[in-house]
Amino acid sequence: MEEIAEVGDDGFDLQQEIARSAFADMCHDWERNQKYDQALRITIERLHKSGKQANVLDIGTGSGLLSMMAVRAGADSVIACEAFRPMADCAERVIAANQMDERIRLIKKRSTELTVGPGMDMERRANVLVTELFDTELIGEGAIGTYRHALEHLLTDDVLTIPHRATIYAQVVECPLALNWQCLKTLSNADGDILLRVPPEVTACRGSSAVFDIQLSQFPAHSFNALTEPMPVMEFCWSKLDELKTDRCFKNLCKARTSGFPQAVFMWWDLTMDKEASVALSCAPYWAHPDYEHLKNAQVHPARRLPESNLIPWRDHWMQAVYFLPPVKIPLQKGQEFMLQSYHDEYSLWFSISEETPLTRPHCSCGWHIAQSRSRIGQLNDSLRNKRYLNYFERVFSGDSVVLVLSEGSLLGLAAARMGVKQVLLYEPNAISRRCMEAFVENNNVQNVQFVTSADSLESEQVATVTHVFSEPHFPSAILPWDNLHYGDLLKNLKPLLPASVAVIPASATLYGLPVEFLDLQKINAPLGTCEGFDLSLMDKLIEQHSLYADSPVEAQPLWEYPAYPLAGASRLMDIDFVGDFEKTKLSSGKFCLSEPGRCNGIAIWIEWHLDGSLGPKTTISSGPVVPVEEASDEPVRWNMNWRQGVHLVRSFPNRAAIIPWTVKFNPTLNNVYFQFDYTDK
Repeated sequence: MEEIAEVGDDGFDLQQEIARSAFADMCHDWERNQKYDQALRITIERLHKSGKQANVLDIGTGSGLLSMMAVRAGADSVIACEAFRPMADCAERVIAANQMDERIRLIKKRSTELTVGPGMDMERRANVLVTELFDTELIGEGAIGTYRHALEHLLTDDVLTIPHRATIYAQVVECPLALNWQCLKTLSNADGDILLRVPPEVTACRGSSAVFDIQLSQFPAHSFNALTEPMPVMEFCWSKLDELKTDRCFKNLCKARTSGFPQAVFMWWDLTMDKEASVALSCAPYWAHPDYEHLKNAQVHPARRLPESNLIPWRDHWMQAVYFLPPVKIPLQKGQEFMLQSYHDEYSLWFSISEETPLTRPHCSCGWHIAQSRSRIGQLNDSLRNKRYLNYFERVFSGDSVVLVLSEGSLLGLAAARMGVKQVLLYEPNAISRRCMEAFVENNNVQNVQFVTSADSLESEQVATVTHVFSEPHFPSAILPWDNLHYGDLLKNLKPLLPASVAVIPASATLYGLPVEFLDLQKINAPLGTCEGFDLSLMDKLIEQHSLYADSPVEAQPLWEYPAYPLAGASRLMDIDFVGDFEKTKLSSGKFCLSEPGRCNGIAIWIEWHLDGSLGPKTTISSGPVVPVEEASDEPVRWNMNWRQGVHLVRSFPNRAAIIPWTVKFNPTLNNVYFQFDYTDK
């Protein structure tokens, strides 16, 4: 593994960056590739017909694909720059393997460091710029600054840029589902009695400024009320320096197509690839995609039809985004006119409705959107989940209960204090999360709560009074659902101090696995081989080698955004007991029996928490499917939308077996779960 050795023993972060780079994901986007290729051919041909040379600059060349396309399209010269050194070295080898190293000059620098003039990086300014500097938010990777510098220092006055223009679209919606990931709700019991009111500063907070990227096509159709049609709200002409401002506000007069509360804006963008607008690329969700009807009518009739949400080209490097409007609960009536204001600075977008004064970029002022993820806020607002916990509390807690909460940001633990228990000890080691919880305590005048900043700070006399240990479990450091097994580690250390009669909630957990066929998710790490006629196998090798070193075989993904068909029933992988033998290393093994092994490209994994020993559905909290998967089905799995699940993606296996042996190991000392899947037929 030559590339690994070059990085050195202390280069784990670099290797992980290489392994998880989006270069391969973008190269799997066939529509993107073909439309860049078309635009290059059209642009270079038109220059040649007008008697001009085509001198191309490719900024951030990545694999070198766009530069090689430019050569194939007849460019007179091609300069490619790439600042990320491992990828630049790989691009150099890829270009040579495709016998274009004498046609492409690769410079391993940032574009802002390039020099122009005889004997310098660029002999002359380029009159064609081809680049892909965009993210889901379009400008979040610094496209404005990069283009501005290039136009001033690297490009001719009559430069043709590919793409030529970008247009941002917005659609105002009422969407309680999305709002569940942004705004905390009042917590009530089954009788409707309020247990916790949300502090005013939390209710008024505009949330995080980080982009909320999402696969909008997978949003359930009934989950939002479209108050407007999609509309273009701002444009970026990449060849015009005077139009590339870093701070702009656009006002669009809108008419409500239906009544409702304006809560959020759905955003996406499209690209006009060439100056004559003969090639266009859209990132719209399926209901607004310009090619949707054509693709729907053109769909052949395979044995298993694609969901309509998956008819349009799939991509994960460019998704759509949700922007939350300032929390003002003013309804719109059907036909009512209102003003949508769209803002951007150098890196971000935001939106408002009918603001008399300009609205600044949002930032979290309450702490919740810093301390907790959006999916975590969704969990806190999950009424079914909360009902199961609170109903269980009603049965097991009494006025004599002393509850130790080993979870962070646990409003349910705080709710227990309002349900008449004697005392609640809240474990809150994180200062920001602790301040958030303190605001709830103060706003709700909760008297019987004591904060615990570390497990070590608990006095033995205090621990001896505990009657119940409760955890959701949730810890902000957790990435995969079973990372929250940290709860068991905390419990194990406190166990010698706890009374023998203490009740532990949850009492156990179960890991489950499910072999599936993803429609698209597998592309994020699938080998490229050839791409648009070019050999990119060297990039495959680079990413695979670093992935083997730096990546876990199981990664976290919100699987509701990535449709998958089950190929078997769910398998119980491992039971973990928090009361008995949590401290012992566990090893389990078994087999998945697949109905159609040729379709398998991934294995989904999740965890379920059992509040007591009954293991019944009313005392189980699941991070997996919302409808149990009993067997293979032609219906996609329906996943819990407030969790990320684990997924093992099958990179390649030439001999697909109908039986997949699996092994799971749990190491309580390291608090790690290890998975191994043998999906090749020996």
